[in-house]
Amino acid sequence: MSAFMHVHLVALRYFRETVRCGSMRQAAEHLHVAASAINRQILKLEDQMECKLFERLAEGVRLTAAGEVLYRYVLRLERDLDRAMSEIDDLRGLRRGHVALACEDGIARDFLPTILAAFHADFPMVTFSVDVMAALGVMASVVDGTADIGIAMAPPRRTDIAVEREAAMPIGAIAAPGHPITARTSLKMSDLVQEQMVQMREGSGGGTLLYSLINGWTSRHSFIETNASDAVTNLVKAGLGVGVRTPIGIMREIRARELVFIPINDPVIEPPLLTVYAKLGRTLPTAGAIMLEEIKKAMQSFAAEVVEVLAGSGRGEAAIVAASATDR
Repeated sequence: MSAFMHVHLVALRYFRETVRCGSMRQAAEHLHVAASAINRQILKLEDQMECKLFERLAEGVRLTAAGEVLYRYVLRLERDLDRAMSEIDDLRGLRRGHVALACEDGIARDFLPTILAAFHADFPMVTFSVDVMAALGVMASVVDGTADIGIAMAPPRRTDIAVEREAAMPIGAIAAPGHPITARTSLKMSDLVQEQMVQMREGSGGGTLLYSLINGWTSRHSFIETNASDAVTNLVKAGLGVGVRTPIGIMREIRARELVFIPINDPVIEPPLLTVYAKLGRTLPTAGAIMLEEIKKAMQSFAAEVVEVLAGSGRGEAAIVAASATDR
């Protein structure tokens, strides 16, 4: 009898969640079971596999080499089961299924909600999850199959990911109302040389050229760095400096005039691209394929909405120039 026949699916689920959470205690909280139940199932797995799957550490657990092999298998098993359930539902004339999405926090705030609400109205039996993470994490989730669809802002290219759709977005400086820079209708990067900058720490966002440009000025002015885009927004609103970003994630603040967005029109930087990803060569389950098409269709209208929001703040024309790259 194969080893699989001796392994219960619930044990694999506990194993998978422990890997994702980094500890049995957090996995137990997420699954609403006792931590002892998680530990018991994993010990059974280790006994059946005749090897250790985790290194037990004071701060949690870490996969062993054998655990890494099993985790890859579990991810493949999940995908295969999802695909089987989707195909069975299609045969029954239903539209059930589950779609896993990964995206950056601003995208989860301003882009996805309307799309998901419309999708749910059409396919109420389909469930979905949205994992919010940095751009590099979005790409990694698409590659390892944790996410069916990834959406990120200008991350680096990878050969194992398919770019499904891109849309250019305006980039600009953000500042609190009353800051002297808000008197400008557009900027070049050189206009920010004397400003104190509030910026995302390198590796927390998708772009790399912007970081190198700004970091080249460190000898001339100071920075506040953070790994959270919400912190950038709040620090700028408090008057602690100027940020550089797209309007995605701060559209409410721009509408409410809590922040001023000044478009940057400068040949040294290209407009950042809102990008939708799927794993290269992977066939998505039916629900995921339908949602992917809905997301792709929504991008052009969303780009127009962004410009409309900036037009309401008096920055519309400059924003169009700042995002003048062709929607792909």
